[in-house]
Amino acid sequence: MGVTNRPLKQAHLRRWPARALAAAYPRYASLGPPRAALHLGLFEQPGRKRGFRQPTSIPGFLLALFLVVAVTSVAVAQEALPRVEGPLTMSQAVELALAHSRKVKAAAADQRAMRSMQREATAGFYPQASLNGYLARQNMVPNVYTSVGDTMARNYQVFGANRTQDLNLTVMWPLFSGGRTYYGYKAARSRAEAAALMREATELDVATQARFDYIAAVREQENARVASDLVRQTEERLRVSREEFDAGRAARFVVLRDEAELANAVQFETTARNQAALALVALKTTLGVDLASPIAPSEPLEYAPSPVSVEEGIRAALAAHPEAQVAEKRVDAAQSDLRSAYGRYLPELSASWMYDWQRMRNRDMPFDSPEGYSVGLVLTVPLFDGFMRENAVQTARARQEQAEEQVVLARQQIAKAVHQAALSLQAAEQNIEASRKGLTQAEEQFRIVQERYASGRGIQLEVLDSQTALARARFNVVAALADFQTARALWLQATGRVR
Repeated sequence: MGVTNRPLKQAHLRRWPARALAAAYPRYASLGPPRAALHLGLFEQPGRKRGFRQPTSIPGFLLALFLVVAVTSVAVAQEALPRVEGPLTMSQAVELALAHSRKVKAAAADQRAMRSMQREATAGFYPQASLNGYLARQNMVPNVYTSVGDTMARNYQVFGANRTQDLNLTVMWPLFSGGRTYYGYKAARSRAEAAALMREATELDVATQARFDYIAAVREQENARVASDLVRQTEERLRVSREEFDAGRAARFVVLRDEAELANAVQFETTARNQAALALVALKTTLGVDLASPIAPSEPLEYAPSPVSVEEGIRAALAAHPEAQVAEKRVDAAQSDLRSAYGRYLPELSASWMYDWQRMRNRDMPFDSPEGYSVGLVLTVPLFDGFMRENAVQTARARQEQAEEQVVLARQQIAKAVHQAALSLQAAEQNIEASRKGLTQAEEQFRIVQERYASGRGIQLEVLDSQTALARARFNVVAALADFQTARALWLQATGRVR
């Protein structure tokens, strides 16, 4: 019996709206005409004949049970995303993003790792001890045995008997390492502090992205509202046109034109609502909350004059921006690495203490059980290591120069960001003033044209042009307000302010 499939559903095609309305909505017109969507049916499995019973497989049942338990365990182990409901302000969105962002959590984990490496670097200041046990049986003597592992307190034994049992306690303490231990710790501390600042930089980026997505969500909601107003205006004009046509005062083509314009306006409204839904999904993703959370941005796009000073902004950014501080900490770490590399030219001094219990014997001889301790100082003077020290110094010096150049570059980038944010704020303020003036003129023009058309002195094309100009003016106001809020977010980011 073959596998059958359901018949294909009919494909749906949508026509792109008229050019006049496409020009009125450049944001949506740039999307291009929607493509045809082909909806395929699902394949069906034909039903089995009655009376046929498939035998149950015990191994298959156990395998299925194991898979169910494994999948359930994985699902329970996964961390559920938080669910948020109700209206949401921009400050609340920033706090949610900082609390639930995976980028912030990854940066926090990196910070903890660097702190652990800093504590690991302090091991060179303390003594190290090891307990070693040996059990040897040999017919060729003497032989050298050493303890395993990578501890500094390594033990070496020379056994000259055929059978040896040994228990050893070794303690070693580095007294002077040429400054490598100290400067190695300073470099690790600077890197740990840089990791903490990198977490702050990540929080700054996440907060800025949350503001961007929040502004985008509000902007798309406002665009959808303007599109809905356009649909209502077109419906009202179509109603009037039909009444005039029924009364014999309008031609048939007037009604047909209004019907076509209504279809185009409905399509624009659908596109605008879809863009609003997509922007809301992007906002929820940035906030790190469940995508099914019924949240609604409640803070409208508003304009509040806020004069800024570029010089003060640059001064505040260089003092507080985490990127500049991270670059400076990396310079400190590179300087410590260079001092540590120079320490390879200096002698090293360490102290050692050892206590040993042995039990040994040779062939046909009684066991001997010596024990005792030893205390000593070891001084090592490096003479020649194949130019390893020279190359290590050159490498450390080059990395220090690289870190210093990174500081200059970071300061330049911060100053550039502050200037760009200030210019964006100025341009946004000017655009707001111009868009509001244009909206006032478009509303007055639409009112006059409607009165002319109602009195029989105007034509339908004038009404369509004025309505298109009014819709374009409303979109321009929304875009100008959104650009101003975006410029404010850029200013906060450039000056290093999370909140």
